[in-house]
Amino acid sequence: MRVLLCFLLINLTANAQHNFKGRVLDKNGLKIKGANIKENNDKITYTDNNGDFYIFSNKKIINIEITHVGYLKKFDTINISETKEKNFIIEDGILLKDQIKVLSTRAKDDSPYAYENLTLYELNKNNTGRDIPYLLDFTPSVTITSDAGGGIGYTGIRIRGSDANRINVTINGIPYNDAESHGVFWVDLPDIASSANTIQIQRGVGSSTNGGGAFGGTISIKTGTPSEKAYVDYGTSMGSFKTFKNTLNLNSGLLKQHWNFALRLSKITSDGYIDRAFSNLWSYYAEAAYFTKKSSFQFINFSGKEKTYQSWWGTPESRVFNDLNGMQEVIVNNGFNEEQKDNLLNSDRTYNHYTYENEIDNYQQDHYQFHYNYDLSSSSNFNLALHYTYGRGYYEQFRKNDLLSNYFNDFENVYTNLVRRRWLDNDFYGFTYSYFKQTKKIELTIGGAYNIYKGDHFGKIISTDIPNMVFKDPYYLSKSDKKDRNIFIKYNITLSYKLKLFTDMQIRNYSHNSDGSDNDRSVINFNSKNTFFNPKIGFNFKLNPKSNIYSSIAVANREPIRIDFLDSYEKPKHETLYDFEFGYNINYNFGFFNTNFYWMEYKNQLITTGELNDVGGYIRTNAKKSRRVGVEISNRIIIKKFNISSSLTLSKNFVYDFNEVLYDYGSNFNQYNIIKNTYLKSNIAFSPEIIGYNNIEYKALKNFTTSFKTKYVGKQYLDNTSNKNRSINSYLINSLDVEARLNIKFLKKLFIKFSANNIFNKMYSSNGYTFGYYAGTDYEVRENYLYPQAGRNYMFSLNIKI
Repeated sequence: MRVLLCFLLINLTANAQHNFKGRVLDKNGLKIKGANIKENNDKITYTDNNGDFYIFSNKKIINIEITHVGYLKKFDTINISETKEKNFIIEDGILLKDQIKVLSTRAKDDSPYAYENLTLYELNKNNTGRDIPYLLDFTPSVTITSDAGGGIGYTGIRIRGSDANRINVTINGIPYNDAESHGVFWVDLPDIASSANTIQIQRGVGSSTNGGGAFGGTISIKTGTPSEKAYVDYGTSMGSFKTFKNTLNLNSGLLKQHWNFALRLSKITSDGYIDRAFSNLWSYYAEAAYFTKKSSFQFINFSGKEKTYQSWWGTPESRVFNDLNGMQEVIVNNGFNEEQKDNLLNSDRTYNHYTYENEIDNYQQDHYQFHYNYDLSSSSNFNLALHYTYGRGYYEQFRKNDLLSNYFNDFENVYTNLVRRRWLDNDFYGFTYSYFKQTKKIELTIGGAYNIYKGDHFGKIISTDIPNMVFKDPYYLSKSDKKDRNIFIKYNITLSYKLKLFTDMQIRNYSHNSDGSDNDRSVINFNSKNTFFNPKIGFNFKLNPKSNIYSSIAVANREPIRIDFLDSYEKPKHETLYDFEFGYNINYNFGFFNTNFYWMEYKNQLITTGELNDVGGYIRTNAKKSRRVGVEISNRIIIKKFNISSSLTLSKNFVYDFNEVLYDYGSNFNQYNIIKNTYLKSNIAFSPEIIGYNNIEYKALKNFTTSFKTKYVGKQYLDNTSNKNRSINSYLINSLDVEARLNIKFLKKLFIKFSANNIFNKMYSSNGYTFGYYAGTDYEVRENYLYPQAGRNYMFSLNIKI
């Protein structure tokens, strides 16, 4: 922690002199991120999130070339001995229409929300095959985790302590969260980062978007990289745990000034850090686009298929810390057989509960999108998108000596080893739309969506030890139908040179019903519907040309998910969030400093209490009141060959009047008594009070860069009781990257990168869960399960573009 604070102190107090600072803007004065700056036809740099770039040179006169996808090239000659700072305006090009499909749902430069933009340059240099959460890890208030421990396979992300179920994710403005669970499964779209052009992360409620309510943040991914020139781009990565990634990108360039075609093929494999937690992933992305001066048509098809060995169970805390007595308790409390006992005792922190050779998750998703954009005038635009997603797959499980009557009624007292598959087969389709008009003082956006989800949940037994026994029919089947409609109006008005007012109103309606049977063969029959009004208002005020303040108040509502209706003994209520944000930004000649304060007040937030359903699953119940309060600080400093960036989040996260539910089963497990423990004020689970990041980048030579990265995450509680015995220890991890961008004749790019992750071999865990019960008043069981992450590991990457 002292190391992190030292880095932040250096960043805030350092001073530097620069030869020249430039800022790239579009014709409307908006900052352009990720623009390429070529100096004297040789040295290349890129604009940062503020549209800024810096040049250090001993020459008095320099020539620069500015290029960016979607804009026309700009050339300029500058006498940097006389001019120290200058703005550059670049004109719209025909391919700029590719950006329109996400603008209606994204925050803009002067929006009163906390957000970060990741440019194509940042995505490309950090994309080594690990999932999207790992590309976002350096942004404020973010924590990440990986079931397999290495960042490939099932991964997760939290923003301000909220997991992906509460983070709204869109791809080209189209919802990606599962309609029923609100979950985000990055493993279903392996290497989507290689087709991403930009990613925006908004923290808090943020700007109105399509899909479920944002309770922790939003992640907006824009895919596609239209190019005026044809290219072939090949990337490969290889490293620890037999990890391999191969990606091939093809782009036709702009044909006959109108057509553009793109194709990506990807394959990723890894054995994983956790035992047997392998991943076998493939994906593709294809796009055909037609551009005119006033319109664009884009057809996009991308698909991902994942086959991963399950590592969902986690590792007993006693196994992680090599506590033999604790492991013996796990064996007794869980009734382990000899095989399970040997697996636990003879493993280490990479323990995997599953040993059946085909205990896998197998799923595929196919996405189809059509985007139409039309310029109604020089100041107004209309966009329409149609989409369809087909998902299907299963996870397979081996069940030893299972009771067959749990599946079919005709088999009383028949026990057998069996293999079952639990399937999900679903369709998701609909459309999104937006209208945008801009004048000198007013910006008007009208947008929305209508989406339909249809899903089948069913299970099948595929084999047993009983000869000649075949089960063709599913042992459970339920059908779900969900419709989601929303419309939003954003009206922004410039009241003066310094003051801009933002209003954003959304009405969202949904209906969700399901009937049939669940995996425990219990009856499913629910019908839920509601209409939400989600208003937002804010302002942005320029204190001077280099600094501004902003503030916003937003309301978000979110419906219960499928499992809440299935498990809850009482009808679950929808959740409501009131989000207040206040920020201060300042741009120095050598960087920037941003501060954001947030206060998030929750009503009826759904949380687990320890209460169980009929088959032992956790039930979520509404907590009347919970709160998140924090401050987010981020800054960047350029000191000649050094580029230092940092972020720090300090927060308090509380739930009030929390009732923990425990069960007393009696000493002979023949009782069922409920014990409640009340906490007037306790910490919300998985919400660290401190999250810090620092990156020191040093450009040692013209084309060589070294980066030293540090990430600190404070202690996280596994439940809402604030008990330190049920928590994840804080951790500080450091990584080192060495990059080289070489100029080779006949090649547009040759990029080489070596990464040493967790270089000090910190043994840490980033996620977990806990449960407890009584077996008689004198015997209390508390078990913690953790997800250990990899120690020191390496990755080598090579990227060639011709």
